[in-house]
Amino acid sequence: MHKSHSTKAGLAGLALALAAWGAPAAAQDWRPTGPVTLIVPSSPGGGHDSNARALAQVMEKYAGKPIVVVNQPGGGGVVAYNEMMNAAPNGQTIGQVSTSLVTDNYRLESIKYDETTCRYIGQIAADPNLLVVAAKGPYGKMDLKQFIEAAKAKPNSVLMGVSGNWGNQDYNRHQIEKVLGAKFRRIPIKGGREILLGILSGDLSAGLLYPSEVKAQIDAGELKVLAHNGDTPLDGMPDVKSFKEQGYDVNLSVWRALVLPKGTPDNIANGWQEILRQTMADPAVKTAYRSVSIGYAYADAKATQALIEQSRDQLRVISEEVGLIKK
Repeated sequence: MHKSHSTKAGLAGLALALAAWGAPAAAQDWRPTGPVTLIVPSSPGGGHDSNARALAQVMEKYAGKPIVVVNQPGGGGVVAYNEMMNAAPNGQTIGQVSTSLVTDNYRLESIKYDETTCRYIGQIAADPNLLVVAAKGPYGKMDLKQFIEAAKAKPNSVLMGVSGNWGNQDYNRHQIEKVLGAKFRRIPIKGGREILLGILSGDLSAGLLYPSEVKAQIDAGELKVLAHNGDTPLDGMPDVKSFKEQGYDVNLSVWRALVLPKGTPDNIANGWQEILRQTMADPAVKTAYRSVSIGYAYADAKATQALIEQSRDQLRVISEEVGLIKK
């Protein structure tokens, strides 16, 4: 007895439906078995920390377990990265990384990690730096062009606060100096909060800070933003123009990503990649990011690896220019 075409079509449709229903389930087989530690290479209150906490509150929904943010500042990422790279590869510890993952070994010979010593989960943010000055300070009535002219007229007169020893802010400072033809006086300070306080007190002329670190002071009229180094308009600051929009090719916006120890098994890595995919697709993430002024950006593991390798090459050129590494 031959089955009718409609019966065959129905069975085929049922098979496809079952296959489609079962596919994501297979990808989601692995889930954390207990509370997850998310290691962050910064002190509480900075851009890294705000990003991690905004993400974790949504990601818990898809991980099915609490996600505990653990701040491990020190050494420009060294303390945190060593901890996360040496964690048990069981999926219970993940790490948040940024540009220092690829630049730490340019400035420290003892570093035993880089962009190849981890497994990528995916990109979680693209956070630009804002060039800010005190609104009531000597540069508060200037635009970017006037600020550049003032810095050129008196080299080293602009006191530029930077965090630590050749971190993200130093790379951005160097690129700005090179492109703009100005020379700032580099003032190393512990962290973003201290730079902010230095600018407000008049001890510093300017700083390169994340939106999440200075949004409240900008809204209060205490800080003025001269430019940002992102490629897209800032969410919540539509009137702030980028360096590129003002004619200067400055483009070292900061990426952030989640990683696992290198020896993590495929099923666990795949499980975390699916957790992050679902998390970043949830509108609640954009809402949480917007509340703390974090730049939303998502890429899967493969695209994140390509992004970081491109960033590595760009930052290596700067590291050679300033003598951190030999050509």
